[in-house]
Amino acid sequence: MTETDYNHHVTVWHRQTPTQVLSNDSWDKISIYTIETFGLPGVRYVTDISMDRMIWSFKDPKEALMFKLRWSEVAI
Repeated sequence: MTETDYNHHVTVWHRQTPTQVLSNDSWDKISIYTIETFGLPGVRYVTDISMDRMIWSFKDPKEALMFKLRWSEVAI
């Protein structure tokens, strides 16, 4: 991530067990919440997404905190 204005990062990890299949529904729920709350990526936040984690980078530290309180400790 090379965007310099987005300095407040929140990582959400997918906690996977041997019997659990990776669910796109979990990622979808987070993405829908974020779009409804903060708008589309590129204005107030940007994302870096892979199979096992998502990094959401915000311009505003208060928005990053609000996102973190909602999602960073959720077992998805």
